[in-house]
Amino acid sequence: MLKEQRKMKNWKKLLSGLAIVIPFLPLTAFAIPTRPNPKRNPCPKIYYEEPYNSKLIVPAECTPNAATMRWKQTGQAVDQSINVVPRTTNVKPIQPPAPEARQSAIATVKPMMDGRVNVTLKNDTNARISYQAVTHTQVRYLEGGEEVILREIPTPVTITMVREDRGLLRVMPMSVEEGMLTVTLDEQTRFDNNQGVIRIQKDGQVFMN
Repeated sequence: MLKEQRKMKNWKKLLSGLAIVIPFLPLTAFAIPTRPNPKRNPCPKIYYEEPYNSKLIVPAECTPNAATMRWKQTGQAVDQSINVVPRTTNVKPIQPPAPEARQSAIATVKPMMDGRVNVTLKNDTNARISYQAVTHTQVRYLEGGEEVILREIPTPVTITMVREDRGLLRVMPMSVEEGMLTVTLDEQTRFDNNQGVIRIQKDGQVFMN
C-alpha cells in the first residue's frame, strides 16, 4: 500500500512538470508563413510613351506626362481616364464645302472703309420681286422695271431675291465703283439655272448660293 502511494506521488510530480513546460513552448513554431502581396506599379512606363503620353491623365502620385501637364495648364486633354486605352482611327468627318470652295466668285466689289457696301437692285422683269438682306432688312418688294438701293449693308451679307409669280430669275451682279454693287434681275428661261441668292464676302467677293 505504501509502495503504491509513492508511485502516485511520482506521477503527480511528473505531470506537474509537464504542465509547467508546455505553456512555454515557442509559439513561432505554430505560425503559418504568408506570401507578401506584390503591389501593382501605379506609374507604368507606358504612360510616358506615345500615344498615351499625350492622351492619358496619370494618377496624382505619378510624375506628370504631357497630357497631364496640358490638362493642368489649360484643362484640355484627349482622354482623362487612365484605365481606358484610346483607340485611334483614320476616319475623318466629312463636311460639305462652303459655297466659295465649290465655285469661283462671279463678281468683286471693294467694300468701304468700315466694310460696308451699297447694293443696287434693278428689276428688269415684268414681275414683282421680293428681296431681303438677311438679318439686316425685312422682306421688301420691288416692282417690275424699278430699282432700289440698299445702303451701307455690313459684310458678309446674304441677299435673297424671289419672283412673286414664282418664275425663273437670272441674277447678274457687277461692280462699277468702290463700295457699290449693281445687281440686275432679268427673266430666266432655263430651269436648271435658276438663281436668286447672292453672298457678299468680307473681302468683297460675290458668290451665288
